[in-house]
Amino acid sequence: MKYVFDTEALIAFLYKEPGHETVATLLNTVFSDEREGAVTETNAAEVFYLVARFEGVDDAPTDDSLREADRDLRALERQGLRIESADWRRAAQIKADGALSLADAYAVALAVEYEATLVAGADDDFDTLPVEIDLYRFREQGV
Repeated sequence: MKYVFDTEALIAFLYKEPGHETVATLLNTVFSDEREGAVTETNAAEVFYLVARFEGVDDAPTDDSLREADRDLRALERQGLRIESADWRRAAQIKADGALSLADAYAVALAVEYEATLVAGADDDFDTLPVEIDLYRFREQGV
C-alpha cells in the first residue's frame, strides 16, 4: 500500500491539529519502510509557505520561518516521505472538473498515478471526484 499525503494532513501532523495522531501513525509506516509515502511538489510548496507564514511575524514569513519550513520538509524527506511530481495534464484534467484547488488536484493525480491512498482531511472538495481513488479521511471535521 502507498500513501499520498495532502497539505492538510502534513500541516495537521506538524502542528498537532485534530487528527494528527492518525497522520503520525500512517507516516510512521512510511518512516519504517513498511509503506511508501509521497507528497506532490505542489503540496510540499503549500506546506512550506504555510509553515513560513505560521512561524513568521504577523502572518508574514521571516528568514527564520523560511528556514524552519525548509527544515520541516527536509526532515520528512530524510525519514522517507518522497516529494514527487504529478502529471500536470492529469492534474489539470482533474482541476477542470472545478471542485478542487490546484494543489488538491495534484494530490489526486499522484494518487491515481501511484494507485495510492490519498490521505486528506474533512474538506468536502474531495466528496465528488472525476476519477476513482482510495481516499482516507484522517479527521471528520475541518479546523
